[in-house]
Amino acid sequence: MESHWHCELCEHQDVNLKKGNICGLTRNKPSFTDTCNKIEFGEKRERKVVETNAEFQKILKNKWWVYSYFFLFNIFTITLFYLDYLFLDYFKYFSVMTYVVPIIIAAIAITLLGMGCGALNNYRNKLSIAEANKSKVDATLSTYNIDYELKLDFIKSFHEALKVKSDLRFKIRKD
Repeated sequence: MESHWHCELCEHQDVNLKKGNICGLTRNKPSFTDTCNKIEFGEKRERKVVETNAEFQKILKNKWWVYSYFFLFNIFTITLFYLDYLFLDYFKYFSVMTYVVPIIIAAIAITLLGMGCGALNNYRNKLSIAEANKSKVDATLSTYNIDYELKLDFIKSFHEALKVKSDLRFKIRKD
């Protein structure tokens, strides 16, 4: 496990421009292997757990829209390519200028295909990053025998970022 995830949850974390993450107690980079015996959990741990889980849940909420866009844009693309084929077949005996319209139709179809695939790829990249961050935080807490229960309520606001109301409870496991 990377030590900086332990530091991200610890109240003693300090950031130095030359050294990066350093311990506020020792003023050095973390040197522990599995767990830090000087770690102190507090407000920072709660904030990090809520942030990573809220980001993960926010991305998951967009799943339906992203897949809808993907399928809708693919249907539009297939329809435009079919219309393009029909247009070319109908006007194949006319002048060269009639090929401009099918080229424009094909360009629009390719653009729509790119928009659908781009939205899906963006969603999948954001989801994998959020999953990785959540699993790192969960794994770090697990090394200290800490579990948590979290209830998130997303509050809609029109001109601001999504606000989150959270109910977080930590439990210490006894192994």
